[in-house]
Amino acid sequence: MENFIIKKLIIGLTLLTICGPLALAQFDHPRSIVTQDQIENIRARLSSNPYQTMLANLVRTGEWHRIESKDDATYDPYEESDRLGVWAYLYLLTEEPGWANLAWQATEKILADTVYLTNPLAKGLTRARLLQKLAYAYDFCYPAWSEAQRQLVNTALFDVLYSVHTTMGYAANYNIESNWMGVRYGSVILASRVWDWSDTVNFKRSPVLPIQWDATKRLQDHIQANIYPSGWNVESMSYHIYNWTFVGPALITLQNQLSSFSLLDYAANVQHSLPALMTSVVSIRNQNNQGFTADLSDDDPMFSTGGVLAMSFPLFPEKQLPALKWMHNYLIDHKSYQADDGQLAYSILFYPDNIVPKNPTSLGWNTFVSEETGIVVFRNRFENENDIVATYHAKVNRIRGHQGPDTNTIRLIGLGVPWIIGGGRTGLTAGQSNLFPSKEETAERDSKGLGKLHNYAFSDNETSGYAVGSGSAVGTQNHHRQFYVDFNHPSAEGVFVVQDSSINGQRWRINTPEFNQYEPDKDGFMLTAPNSASLKFTVLHTNGLIKLDTGKIAYGGRTKQHNLGIAYQGQTYQFSRYIDVFCDKNITVVMTLQPAGETHPEVKVKDETIWVGEKKLNMPFPLLSGRKAK
Repeated sequence: MENFIIKKLIIGLTLLTICGPLALAQFDHPRSIVTQDQIENIRARLSSNPYQTMLANLVRTGEWHRIESKDDATYDPYEESDRLGVWAYLYLLTEEPGWANLAWQATEKILADTVYLTNPLAKGLTRARLLQKLAYAYDFCYPAWSEAQRQLVNTALFDVLYSVHTTMGYAANYNIESNWMGVRYGSVILASRVWDWSDTVNFKRSPVLPIQWDATKRLQDHIQANIYPSGWNVESMSYHIYNWTFVGPALITLQNQLSSFSLLDYAANVQHSLPALMTSVVSIRNQNNQGFTADLSDDDPMFSTGGVLAMSFPLFPEKQLPALKWMHNYLIDHKSYQADDGQLAYSILFYPDNIVPKNPTSLGWNTFVSEETGIVVFRNRFENENDIVATYHAKVNRIRGHQGPDTNTIRLIGLGVPWIIGGGRTGLTAGQSNLFPSKEETAERDSKGLGKLHNYAFSDNETSGYAVGSGSAVGTQNHHRQFYVDFNHPSAEGVFVVQDSSINGQRWRINTPEFNQYEPDKDGFMLTAPNSASLKFTVLHTNGLIKLDTGKIAYGGRTKQHNLGIAYQGQTYQFSRYIDVFCDKNITVVMTLQPAGETHPEVKVKDETIWVGEKKLNMPFPLLSGRKAK
């Protein structure tokens, strides 16, 4: 390590001849996501709640990292960057030198990394992560570090930001809509904005200005391609969360440093992204935190807002902030929230104490539609983990980023349970919930088929409604689907109807997490969750017993990297269960959702109309004639 530091000092002295006498200058820090004036006000409120509780939580994370790092000679770039971030945040907030010393300990390890940090062909997402955390550490720990330490890090920032801007390595997705490009340009903007330069002799202007100009324009192009005007992320919403951990800090830094910066002028689509996301997420516990959402694209259903909600407070329109604060409280427990990378620091920095939370229903967030991709979301309420969200996806577009075989499909989350899910991080079709042809005709992998959203509408109270679409990515020909949602039924928490018609549909399939128990019935089947809530499926137009099949599928298919399985209530499950109802081209299925202890209403057809209990369903489309499988 000593030899490495000597070499870096030599490099630093060389850079001095190029970029000026940095060691003789004093620069203003912090100046990225927070400024000197802002941090003084933030520190002043740390003795009151909820900030005191959040800080205590972050300190526990910092101490855990300290214990884990003791006598640890190994190096993992993700683990070390997490430690660096947490320790740098803690010094910024507390000004305690011990945290800056620990941050330097992690910085030394990262600066010695020749596999990722200084290798331009290594995985760009890893290099960008290291760059961002080094930039934070330099900006936050500047007052505590010596001139020699500052020089080492400043030199590295200059080298790595140029490297990341130039290339993201062999494995990168260079299409502008890909989250790779948000990570790339977000990290470069942040690092270039904290890098220090004072050589006005050799350079009339800063050497990073061309990079700043280009990265700022490229990030703008990326956001325009990555977020539809409706606010939905083109790669799906969990990818939006990951991407935003780089895009958000870059935008806040631009806003802090450029008096002319306006988010609405720079990236107008961003203002709609969190309303889109908030409609879709339910506060159900996953592994350590709260959040489940529809696993569309090739995504998983677990959701961790991390700092994304907190970063919205300095950026998003004022009228949204009360609802976003309500959602922050709904999804983030200040006492128990866990994130090894210190995402809670964003809440400490940005969570507003002068805004009264307001239920998102008041802003009409119970429903959402993205006509650009054919997403329609129905939500019964914003209250607790028992909220119900039903999602339809036509998949009108395909993009050059993450995508999956989720054309013309549905998802259902409610009463504390994910009920109907997709296949996770895979292009294999078996994990999808859809109408399939025979096994011989089924596409094993995503056929890349597109869908079409023909029609949709929401009820007067803006919770229920319907969606009509068509298309298939699994080999089903001329597949049309009608999806009806009723959250105002007197006999059930939710009533859902799926009507499918096709030329060759043979298997009506849903996938559900393996922890939901399956029980066949004469006219359908029942799913019962660990909390005893239940979802009953009634197949119409049956004459006698229907034919069913069931089995388990590895969630995420054969994907190994970043395949988290299904994390639910602190446990991880590796399989989903498929249930097939065999049919002949057309099928109508009615689903009723009930909490523990409640019986399901009878479902019947009378005068070509569906009745659930004593209520007739006023569907806007006629009942299909269905036939049993031969």
